[in-house]
Amino acid sequence: MTDDFPTYRTRADLEKLLADGAVEGTSLEFKDSRALSKEDRNVADLCANVSALANSNGGQIIFGINENKKTKGPVVVDDGVEDPTVTREWIGQILNSRIHPRMSRYTIDQIDMGNGKFGFCISVPQSQTGPHQAPDKKYYKRFELEVRPMEDYEIRDVLNRATHPDLWVDFAFKSGDRAELEFDIRQDVSSPVRIFGTIKNRSAQPSFHTFFRLGVSASLGFNTVKPPWTMHRTQETTKYGKIQWTTQRTSSPPDFPIFKEVDQPLDGHGVTLQFHSRTMAQAHRWPLLIEIHSPGFSSLEAWYIDQQSTSLRLLQPGHPLLR
Repeated sequence: MTDDFPTYRTRADLEKLLADGAVEGTSLEFKDSRALSKEDRNVADLCANVSALANSNGGQIIFGINENKKTKGPVVVDDGVEDPTVTREWIGQILNSRIHPRMSRYTIDQIDMGNGKFGFCISVPQSQTGPHQAPDKKYYKRFELEVRPMEDYEIRDVLNRATHPDLWVDFAFKSGDRAELEFDIRQDVSSPVRIFGTIKNRSAQPSFHTFFRLGVSASLGFNTVKPPWTMHRTQETTKYGKIQWTTQRTSSPPDFPIFKEVDQPLDGHGVTLQFHSRTMAQAHRWPLLIEIHSPGFSSLEAWYIDQQSTSLRLLQPGHPLLR
């Protein structure tokens, strides 16, 4: 999953999250505000849950949503944490002192419930310095909707993260995660919509040789493909339907290595898509797939282009609307 987590600052943000249909998953957990307290069992649970996200694929824990234990779905936004001494600073002190090794990357956002109380959202990227141990001396992971102790081989896998590149791509339209389709009255297809990709590396290990495969629903298809991209075949998939692929390779030298400190564009111009006017009749979620291979590393992530009439929105892997 990407590190660009959604931000929640107010009660209205949480209510919109629920209204949009978000549910718990491997990278999103809802917690009643009463679960965030200074009681020993709640402190232990906090550390186990946060370390599990870091040891797995990362994600968010939101304290402030009354969870339905039977359906694993949210019920309502609650009134916030009762104890005024439970603050961002206190949560940070607990995580920094009780989880080992100390996690270097996470954020804690305070959520104003509008009644003088607060909820909290803890956003935890996948760790490159783990595995991280909870106060009970166990290593935890997220598995479906649960937190479970890790197996020996899973602990070794996390230890190996720092020895290989860990690449991912962040996509955006020209104006961010949203765009509007434009149609000429004489044309059945939209003006080209450009999507830009930025390649990033979470690991301290650079990638010197990288293969990228970018796929989009064949119902859209690429409008044009320019170097460094090369048009590849169309493939029928079980999960995503028919996908049209384009590929590129980088190698250093002569290309610049992909390393943690510098984000790099996938290309200098982006890729362009066009949408037929008939797609405006109903809502669509078009898959946008990015496959990356480098020595010691392989990944396939699915983004989606959410289309509501002429409005487009990019949904990254792990987005609440996809969970």
